[in-house]
Amino acid sequence: MSYIKVKGHSNLARTGVYGSIVNINKEEIQLAKKRKLERKQKEKEFEDLKDEVGDIKKMLTQIIEKLDG
Repeated sequence: MSYIKVKGHSNLARTGVYGSIVNINKEEIQLAKKRKLERKQKEKEFEDLKDEVGDIKKMLTQIIEKLDG
């Protein structure tokens, strides 16, 4: 893909086909990917914790029902 540098911005370029502006700084791109991966891992951990709390809640409900019944 061909890039055309954006004046006054050494890390930005336009794509030749559509003229979209993209970041061409590889270091920044890697850092952004790392942040995205970390965010996804935290979101998954949070979802796992929500599921576990739900399971604990169900188990407590079953215990209470057995004690009452």
